[in-house]
Amino acid sequence: MLGFETVGNATLTVFDDGPVLSTDPWIDGTPYFGSWTHPYEISEANISNIINSKYIWLSHGHPDHIDSKSYKYLHNAIILIPDHFGDRIFHYFDKHFECIKIKSNTWFEISKNVRIKSFADWNQDAALVVEIQKKDCICNMNDGNLLGWKPTVKKLIKNYPNRFLLRLMNWGDADMINLYDENDNFIKPEASKRVPLGPSYEYHMNDMGCNFAIPFSTFHRYNRTDSEKMNKFITPIDSHDENFFNENKTILQAHGFWDSIKGDYTPTNPRNTEIMLAKPEDFGDNYSDQLDNNEKLLLKKYFSSFEHLKNFFGCIVFKVGGEEISIKLSDRDELIYFEAPRHSLITSIKHEIFDDMLIGNFMKTKLINCESLYPNFSPYVAKYGDNGLAKSQLELKNYFKYYKLNSADYWRDLLSINTENFLRSHISADTIIYKGLKYIKNKL
Repeated sequence: MLGFETVGNATLTVFDDGPVLSTDPWIDGTPYFGSWTHPYEISEANISNIINSKYIWLSHGHPDHIDSKSYKYLHNAIILIPDHFGDRIFHYFDKHFECIKIKSNTWFEISKNVRIKSFADWNQDAALVVEIQKKDCICNMNDGNLLGWKPTVKKLIKNYPNRFLLRLMNWGDADMINLYDENDNFIKPEASKRVPLGPSYEYHMNDMGCNFAIPFSTFHRYNRTDSEKMNKFITPIDSHDENFFNENKTILQAHGFWDSIKGDYTPTNPRNTEIMLAKPEDFGDNYSDQLDNNEKLLLKKYFSSFEHLKNFFGCIVFKVGGEEISIKLSDRDELIYFEAPRHSLITSIKHEIFDDMLIGNFMKTKLINCESLYPNFSPYVAKYGDNGLAKSQLELKNYFKYYKLNSADYWRDLLSINTENFLRSHISADTIIYKGLKYIKNKL
């Protein structure tokens, strides 16, 4: 047996006679404080293949990629960790498992016919290129965008006969979307537009030079009664190829097995899981619980440690158990208002995983005098701060210096992102000017 299968949310298992590598196994748990669950069953055979894999590669810290209740399946494997600044994930797993930190853009031999290259990016994510018998090449981008590495990876994969793109593609619910304006009106997320994904698949396949794509890193269902309303924004599994008309490229079904010897793909069509909503109380969250004085101090100390925030926000307010706690950062007018249950909130602060509160989408977020948590809140708190351990200005300076020195295309990708952000904020996307400049940028 030689090939690979896609499983669950973001698990890729590669075979060379037997299973030799699995990525990001989320099998048992309900991450984001019980807010996410599996929409499709993971078979006993799938689980056996993960357990018996020689290597497990972990991309980043989101719990749908590194789920604590799935750790029990990893003890027979060698854990491969990308070389992120801060090494938070590596230091944790190195205490409990046999671990190897793998250097970005360096071949690592998995078996006789399989080798990989890992690419850690400045957003604390990582991509994985898997080569099978120098014929099949998988570009597993999971949740990331290859920041600092895109031209290098595109050049690396372009000459393989079969080039598979695996990346997060959906309407846009896999982020913090439980947003309200200052008048307490729900702000409909981009996912509410249900824009067909076919053109996006074609764009990203063309961009990366891939002739196959597999829907990946996008399979979850909201599991709590206080987040269940977000299920209407989830992309149905059969909608991924909507308006995809490129006859030279193929979107394969989301879950299946690619036989590298025969060169064909067999869908596995897993069954839907049973819908059984959980109450917040099942995970320790009672909305009437208030913070004690020590917890209030902990909350203030945590957010005050992110020096970048005071340059863009005046105050962060938490409403917990009907009581408001204000954290003043500066004299600015921008304010962020969070309404959250005590237990999950304090757990996220103690363990420095505040992104789990955002992506869980049961916490209510209100923005006053500001349009978004991007780019000056979410990445600085959740990515650079919690995951990258860079909170002060000096730590942030060293953080980005590291990725400048350890990313082949840092400046090129940064210029591309800044150009696109400028266009989006200054020129309407439906104008000829915007479309023309975007065309030129893509050509460059």
